[in-house]
Amino acid sequence: MTISYDEEFSSLMLRWRGSIWKAVLKDLIGFYVFYYIVLAYQWYLLDEKQKEYFTGWIVWCEIGAQYIPLSFLLGFFVSVIVARWWEQFNWISWPDKLMIMVGACFPGKENLAVRQTIARWSSLQSAIAWSGISVRTKKRFPTERHLVQAKLMTEEEYDMYMNLEAPQGKWFLPIIWVVNLIRDQHTAKKIDSVQLDMLLKHVYSFRDGFAMLYVYDWIKIPLVYTQVVAIATYGYFFICLIGRQPKLDQKSMEKEITILFPIFTTFQMLFYLGWLKVGQFLMNPFGEDDDDFELNYVLDRNMYVAYNLATDTADMCPSIHAPCLPVIPHTRASFKIQDVIPKSHLAGFKLTELEMKLIKPEDLAEQERLLEERKTNRQRLGALVRSIERKKDTEHNVAFEEESP
Repeated sequence: MTISYDEEFSSLMLRWRGSIWKAVLKDLIGFYVFYYIVLAYQWYLLDEKQKEYFTGWIVWCEIGAQYIPLSFLLGFFVSVIVARWWEQFNWISWPDKLMIMVGACFPGKENLAVRQTIARWSSLQSAIAWSGISVRTKKRFPTERHLVQAKLMTEEEYDMYMNLEAPQGKWFLPIIWVVNLIRDQHTAKKIDSVQLDMLLKHVYSFRDGFAMLYVYDWIKIPLVYTQVVAIATYGYFFICLIGRQPKLDQKSMEKEITILFPIFTTFQMLFYLGWLKVGQFLMNPFGEDDDDFELNYVLDRNMYVAYNLATDTADMCPSIHAPCLPVIPHTRASFKIQDVIPKSHLAGFKLTELEMKLIKPEDLAEQERLLEERKTNRQRLGALVRSIERKKDTEHNVAFEEESP
């Protein structure tokens, strides 16, 4: 299963299993070996003129490495892989809802055999389907006889399974048995049509998880994109074998600091190669890597839960006389933790007393009357202003005519 951790951040850097150190160590050692072989060749076998010529190659490789969009390629590649990895985990089928519904529709000791059979068939379905996509589960059940030896399949069921001709696959057969069993119970009037519909919906949902995992196993990330990312990453560091060499000619050593260890290239290898390894490890999460899904554990867990839901808890119901308290007590340790109580962003919003006063119908009538009066007064005032202006214009014209000869 994916590595779980909860210790301090500083101690996480020292972990080995599932770490970046384990992922890139071999590549890092290989890079150092070839890097110092090139450095020794430059240091011991080249004369001064040849070192100046080799410096030109170093500059050319430095410029060439800038044309590889490594961050963009790796970022998009890993984001697609991680999204696909998480989606595949979400499609792992869990029998909990199915068995809860089975227990509700088939209560009592008289239906114990039905509940136990559906619980066993649900785990048989998981073992058969996951053996086709998971290396771990395939190693646990390499043949159908191992299913019989594990008591997941009876001899009768083994014969039915082996005699079925299905060149396209028959991993879905236990689901068919579950559906047929539920149908027979409905025919015998032990469940009604509503219960039949609810049970079949849960069976179909349980089946969809296996089908989708087969689709993910069939349809991979396009090979061309995986090749582009791998070639770009390893090609980049192949160029760095030359481009990150120290410049050992006399002119460069007078102008630049000569460092014989590729410090920043090492950091780049940790980042970029670590990024690439993430994509490589998560591309198939049903293998045997540190971060792959442990479907054997999921199968054991599902078998145990399905068995309990079919037997021990199917008819379990405590008494209902205990009171319900409105407050849950704390321990001294939990009480010290100050929880932040969520509040609405309008919790501090306040209005004045006048703004909170309700508007009555008579207030609206008075408001309309005042508005009408203001409108009438504005009209009167406008008429008076226009009359005064006309009078002034008339007096101005008369005075102008008197002054004219």
